[in-house]
Amino acid sequence: MMQPRQIEVSLPPLHRGQLEITRDPARFRVVSAGRRFGKTRLAAALSIAAILQQQAVMWVAPAYPIADIGWRMLSHLAKQMPGIEIRQGDRRITSGRGWVQVRSADSEGGLRGEGLDLLIMDEAAHIRNFTNIWEQELRATLTDRQGRALFISTPKGFNHFFDLFRQAETDPEWAAYRHPSSDNPYLAAAEIAAARGQLPALVFRQEFEAEFVQLAGALFKREWFDVVEQAPPLVSQARHWDLAASTKTQADYSVGARVGMDANGNAYILDCQRGRWEWPTLVRIISQTALGDGPDIVQAVEITGTQRGMLDLLLAEPALAATPFRGVSPVVDKITRVNTWLARAEQSKVKLLRGSWNAAWLDEICAFPEAEYDDQVDATSGAFLCLAYSGPLFYE
Repeated sequence: MMQPRQIEVSLPPLHRGQLEITRDPARFRVVSAGRRFGKTRLAAALSIAAILQQQAVMWVAPAYPIADIGWRMLSHLAKQMPGIEIRQGDRRITSGRGWVQVRSADSEGGLRGEGLDLLIMDEAAHIRNFTNIWEQELRATLTDRQGRALFISTPKGFNHFFDLFRQAETDPEWAAYRHPSSDNPYLAAAEIAAARGQLPALVFRQEFEAEFVQLAGALFKREWFDVVEQAPPLVSQARHWDLAASTKTQADYSVGARVGMDANGNAYILDCQRGRWEWPTLVRIISQTALGDGPDIVQAVEITGTQRGMLDLLLAEPALAATPFRGVSPVVDKITRVNTWLARAEQSKVKLLRGSWNAAWLDEICAFPEAEYDDQVDATSGAFLCLAYSGPLFYE
């Protein structure tokens, strides 16, 4: 009688914290872990092991840019497996009756399907409509096979992931784990120490210590920002436009914020154009502003949602033919974008060039994220992102 062929696969090595989670017999495991703890590696190892046992696995992430991170690791490991089928377009890996598919939670109602042995919910704290997706779509997929689920994430305040974590602490079918980034022995201690020194305390506790903290309403303080009469020589500048999709009375504002950096790492908010303008007036404002900035300063426009079409309209305007435009497509939420300059502000290294716009800017910034509007916040964060990450954020 022929013996079944043995398949040998080199799974990624797991450190002690990861192994503790994999060995837990709890059916549902919730893992709050700091950045670079190895959440994706842990989930990939469990998924590949499940495929080898001819099991069905679904990997759900908040959006496809995040799902792609898990997909790259899974497909890299799967290439070692003989007789494997990797369908890049479907993000699906099949081996006999075993399979794993990577999906996005972007579209509610699109995750219903066949029964699962294992469900991975990646960056669960950042999944919109999480409760509906889990309770109405995904929980039922685990029923007929008595499947398991792994929820992994860095925290995001006291949202649904916090509630899930608290449930896992008391329910006998569940297990809860909190691991700071420092539990990864392969992560350099000096890198963690550097992050501690550079990030606001609350942000570090959330992102690296995996603590549940409340960032909302505790971000910016008015006393951090000095108003100066003149900016020193600047080594880089950028202006970012957040364009309102509607011109109704209560619509968002269109805002163009210009930010510069000096050689000592101080940032200067140089100007903030803000208004509710109909399209012809908006084009005129952008054109006049760009001419005043000069041809060396790129005018960046966010291209998410309807704003992509607005950039196309700007590029087609004859009056703006000489204006250098770039489309920016950030893949992170508003608070994460703000974190790119929050630590600098906390250190009083963000200054305002005196202007009539100062008061409105400070009012909105210091009320964020509880303010009625956040257009100036978005435009300012976009300018900082342009200065820091000029490569992959841009659509040409």
